[in-house]
Amino acid sequence: MVKATQLLREAEEEFWHNQHPQPYIFPDSPGGTSYERYECYKVPEWCLDNWHPSEKAMYPDYFAKREQWKKLRRESWEREVKQLQEETPVGGPYTEALPPARKEGDLPPLWWQIVTRPRERPM
Repeated sequence: MVKATQLLREAEEEFWHNQHPQPYIFPDSPGGTSYERYECYKVPEWCLDNWHPSEKAMYPDYFAKREQWKKLRRESWEREVKQLQEETPVGGPYTEALPPARKEGDLPPLWWQIVTRPRERPM
């Protein structure tokens, strides 16, 4: 145990010694420009529709996957709304929790915001 503690201490010292003087701070991480900001101040996802084709060409994998998501969203929207209407109690929902997908192959209601949210800060 003593050896492990000593190795950990040495590793931490090496980390702090070799750390970049101006580390990159991700926008959504502590110290970033949009950390804990309200969603209304963040750039909406639909702004990507207005990108110039040359800008989209720089990220072909993402935009190809995004087109698949948009197509899937158009196809599943009616089913999602129908499921929400069927499962919402008469007096209104009691919590903000959304129900899961009930049928095999279906998506949970309002899945679009989950898929398109920015990735978590990498470790």
